[in-house]
Amino acid sequence: MDSTDRTTRYLDAALVLFAQHGYVGTTMDMLVETVGGSKATLYRHFPTKEALVAGLMDRVAGTINPPIDHTSSIAPIDEALAAIGANAVRGVNSPEAIAVLRLSLGEYGRFPELARVVWDHGPAVTYANFHAFIRERQRRGELDVDDPQLAAEQFLAGLVGHIQLKIAFGMAEPPDVTDTERRVRAAVRTFLARYGTDR
Repeated sequence: MDSTDRTTRYLDAALVLFAQHGYVGTTMDMLVETVGGSKATLYRHFPTKEALVAGLMDRVAGTINPPIDHTSSIAPIDEALAAIGANAVRGVNSPEAIAVLRLSLGEYGRFPELARVVWDHGPAVTYANFHAFIRERQRRGELDVDDPQLAAEQFLAGLVGHIQLKIAFGMAEPPDVTDTERRVRAAVRTFLARYGTDR
């Protein structure tokens, strides 16, 4: 088994174990028992449980963020925003994101540092990428944004609303393709109506 495969198996197992046993109840021994191999091998990939949470958030961020760099240079702005939006909706409502949200909120009183790990490896990365997208489109004269952080929050909130919390609370299912497309179209129209120079 190569290193990438083992990393994936550790993260898959951590996702299940955290959901079943919580942060405190999940041990590194349980991961070794589930995945196989040795504890030394596990520690080479993930030396702490925090590192596992960071790895799960990196996987979520990887789902959301690559299209920003790709579309920022080749696609019309509405298509670029739609690609970013569709990946954001899928990413924040993915099993990894929901599991980590539940975990970090549930354990905040005992492990407040988890919140910083989740933020730094998740939303902070998405915001940084979206800021870069805004700067590039402003350079082209396609956007007029005076507060990139506020603009990013408005766009992402327009995509996600409260659906992620409702999923985490067990009150809703992730949006299907039709609902995702509806959310993305509305968020793109609203964003360009406010910040687009061709409006």
